[in-house]
Amino acid sequence: MEGNPMKARDSIMYSTMIFVCVLISLMPHRVDAQTQKRQVETLAKGAEMIVVGKVAQVRSEWNKERTRIFTKVSLNVEEYVKGESSLRTLAITHPGGEIGAVGELYTHTPTFSQGEEVLVFLKKDGRNNLVVTGGNEGKLTITKNQLTGERIMMDGETLKTFTSRVKSLAIPPDVK
Repeated sequence: MEGNPMKARDSIMYSTMIFVCVLISLMPHRVDAQTQKRQVETLAKGAEMIVVGKVAQVRSEWNKERTRIFTKVSLNVEEYVKGESSLRTLAITHPGGEIGAVGELYTHTPTFSQGEEVLVFLKKDGRNNLVVTGGNEGKLTITKNQLTGERIMMDGETLKTFTSRVKSLAIPPDVK
């Protein structure tokens, strides 16, 4: 390349373009606020039940034929945002999980951890099991603001404000 400045320049430009493409692909992808609001609205309208609670237990088990693994999540209910029930504990089922050395993984399936505080959008499946609607978007983790101690959602919105907004979205327009 010493003798040909055009080749050197082209090589530098090509390397720079590759570097920029790699940087762009590594940047975190943020969903804009408008898109998030539409997702929440769709989830709220499609869910039969929306619940705030704390994960009490996560247990994976085989189906009767021992061909598939399902995970059962026991959720202690704090608040019913949509839907009503006298149950203080709900059983949520989703495909996949781990039993011993055998694991079954499905994309877009939410994962739960014991002790985790969550807001979940739920519906019943064909077997009358409660399942998270909307895949992993239908399970939102609740955290605490380290300064105020207030419970917040991913985007920093307080749980109280978020649940109020979700309640208004879940009510059909003709009922409001």
